[in-house]
Amino acid sequence: HDRLRRLSLELVSERPATVPKVCQALVQALAEGMKRSQPGGKKGAIVWERDPRGESINLGGEVYENRVALKEYCQNILRRYVNEQPLDEKDLQLMQRVLANHPRGTEKLHGCQAMVVGMHPVHKARCFYVIRHNGREDFSFLRCVQNTPTDEIEAQRQICDALCKVLQLHPTSCEHVAQVIESNFPSYRGKEGAVVEKHRNWTHNILELCSRMPALTDFLLRVLVRRMVEIDAAMTKMEEDVAPEEAYGAGIAQKNIEQASKPGVLESMAGILDAQMMMLFEFLQRHLSGTVTDAEHQLVSALFGIFESTVLLTHRARCVPFLWFYLVSLRPAWTEAFLSLLLHTAFSPCIAIPKRLISLAYLASFIARAKFLTKNFTLRTAQYVSTLAREHLQVAESHVVAGDRVHPQLLLFLYAVQAFCYMTCFHTAEFAAPEPGDTSGRTALSTLLFEGAADVGAEAFGPVLESPSNPIARINKQVAEQFCHCLSDHNPALVVALKQRLLEFAGQVPTHFSQGDEAGLDIFFPFDPYRLRHSSMFVQPIYRDWNEDDESNADPGEGFAAKAAVAQMPNGRSRASSDGADSDRASDVDFTDARDAVERGFLPSVGPSPAFRPRGSTDMADIMSPLCMPMESAYEDCDDFALPSATVPMDAASSSLLFGLMNSAAYREGREGRVR
Repeated sequence: HDRLRRLSLELVSERPATVPKVCQALVQALAEGMKRSQPGGKKGAIVWERDPRGESINLGGEVYENRVALKEYCQNILRRYVNEQPLDEKDLQLMQRVLANHPRGTEKLHGCQAMVVGMHPVHKARCFYVIRHNGREDFSFLRCVQNTPTDEIEAQRQICDALCKVLQLHPTSCEHVAQVIESNFPSYRGKEGAVVEKHRNWTHNILELCSRMPALTDFLLRVLVRRMVEIDAAMTKMEEDVAPEEAYGAGIAQKNIEQASKPGVLESMAGILDAQMMMLFEFLQRHLSGTVTDAEHQLVSALFGIFESTVLLTHRARCVPFLWFYLVSLRPAWTEAFLSLLLHTAFSPCIAIPKRLISLAYLASFIARAKFLTKNFTLRTAQYVSTLAREHLQVAESHVVAGDRVHPQLLLFLYAVQAFCYMTCFHTAEFAAPEPGDTSGRTALSTLLFEGAADVGAEAFGPVLESPSNPIARINKQVAEQFCHCLSDHNPALVVALKQRLLEFAGQVPTHFSQGDEAGLDIFFPFDPYRLRHSSMFVQPIYRDWNEDDESNADPGEGFAAKAAVAQMPNGRSRASSDGADSDRASDVDFTDARDAVERGFLPSVGPSPAFRPRGSTDMADIMSPLCMPMESAYEDCDDFALPSATVPMDAASSSLLFGLMNSAAYREGREGRVR
């Protein structure tokens, strides 16, 4: 491998014209991985196939066939020991080598005196503990195994190093290399393409290049996310059996997505996406969970651009959006930027209606599911969504009267109504809690619903609920019924009126959201429960599940319980790679990496800045700035304002030097020439 790097550098140094060919050969070597020749072609021709020896792992001289073999060996160690029993010398050395591959392996191994097996007090799962003189710390051996390099990865690291060295000598070749990488992305279809290890290694190489070559970062991440969205959309299509035009958004290669009916195809695709999500979660945590510099801010800005141009345009992607769910949980400022992007999109009349509808779905789902959000964030966003509904109320009523039930403006209004109801269902108790020190008896919920207020605020949702167009009966029935149930303890009179409206309208509106499927969209919430097994460890600590206890008084078919049960699919139906048994799921969590929300800056008092508004610049540079909005001037409303004219005393006593210059021959000659 050292010879490969040396020959590549020597070749491009002596013959610069060979740079494109050398780079192309290196990228192709990365894409193909380790291969071996086998006879079997026509007329005895040699056939090249994937070499299984590339999946082997060498730990201190001990060779394991692949990750599955290493994982099973670690599982056996976990089962052999009783709780609090120290590992013997041989097993201790192996687990130390395994732990060294954890993203925080060096930190976790520091001061290690022994290892034991024990039961975690919170998660009730058996796991390994590092014993130090001042305490103990648990770790997930599965996360270590996922990051342990195989022989193929070790070889590909050398190829990446050679490619980076070539590009550092010839930076103008970055564009060519980016195009070659895009054309060599492995397919997820077919016998050779549906190999989880191949896609994991390729993703690892892409992220390695992103870390070392900033000029390629934006492009490579954009292509990688686009390919992941293809898999995500294909899985949605296969699971729900929807029409192709309903499952794919702009920029997605529909020709690359087929309806697969063979057994195991969906599981294989889920395994590939799970491995890719795991790698990207690790990448975000490694680069963005510590001190943030200009480079990290540029990375975040690039990721927001990818979300807006690719993910937001893809209808019903179920897994890939959680990369941004995790990203914004790392900093309150990034949460505000994410919400600002969605609000600006939803409020902007210059943006196409379908994109505005999807933005409202993202807003509702994010506010409902993000456990780390403070009340200041959730309440302010709910107020803005209510304001949007109020602004479109009159227009929506006119379309209902005219019988135009699928008009885009009406759909936008109903999506805003539904978004408000959905997020309120998850935060009813929080909004209904009195503010500390407030003796008026009014709460955020009562203000939102316009209960007994002298003046109707722009964000009051009461006028929407009282509208003769009956919007509560036109949104998704499940959301409407649960909204009524959540309000029953706080405003019984309002709930009685709303249920009466639902009964009056029963049977007149289809189950689907106001015939929204005719506009190419159906009701969906992007952050419904995450279903990829291994990468879920990054989502679970920051995700809010629907609390079924809140539905204790609800009818069996009412509310979100049935939907949540189907979405989570807990008993073996959760999508995961097929490279291991279900018995490891209880220990597949790295508890210590899930920092508390307060440690990430989400103090209860933290909220959005004064620049957090639904209307403003949609440029990411402005959204990411601490001062998103221009400073207000005291003279903006004064049309007569003008700067005073400059005056210069012309007497010689006041300024003899200036007087002399103005009366010089040169000045007089220039002035006379200008007059002519």
